[in-house]
Amino acid sequence: MAETAFLRSLASDRRCAIEVGVFEGATSAVLAEAMPPEGTLYLVDPYDLGVRLEGLLGFSFTWFVAQRSVRPWRQRVHFVRTTSFEAALSHPLDRPADLIFVDADHSYEAVRQDFLAWAPKLVTDGVMAFHDSRCCPARPDLNPSTGPVRLMSEIRLGLFGSWEVTAEADSLTAVAPFNGRRPGENRG
Repeated sequence: MAETAFLRSLASDRRCAIEVGVFEGATSAVLAEAMPPEGTLYLVDPYDLGVRLEGLLGFSFTWFVAQRSVRPWRQRVHFVRTTSFEAALSHPLDRPADLIFVDADHSYEAVRQDFLAWAPKLVTDGVMAFHDSRCCPARPDLNPSTGPVRLMSEIRLGLFGSWEVTAEADSLTAVAPFNGRRPGENRG
């Protein structure tokens, strides 16, 4: 699959990566396996106990599955069980991130908030990648009003400062700061 190969290539030389929106950890395993042995992967997901049985038991089955998915790399994988926004504000990283993959709430407001909250944690030559952020034959359900697609359109227009698209594969888009500027900075 093109997206899996794309994510593997993005993670191959990263020492600090963050995945926002983990679910059962399939992508987490791809990222962890591709990263160098000294790399650290932060997995951000609150794992809400929304299902009635999970709430009664006080246990998230998807979190359990995600832990099993990354078991071979558990020494360098850190689960951050809180919302994306809370984690971006308060969770300390070992070093600034050189890869941030966003695949959480796909509403426009949420993905925009994820971008604005996490982008300051990125090193100048780092990359942010977004799932379901581009219309493509593999994902005919996506359209210009889909949250991540809309955000990518706005990033391309320069509405969040100077960012450039560095690569794309199916519904994935990778962007990087242009000339080291951060979101919201004047384009000068």
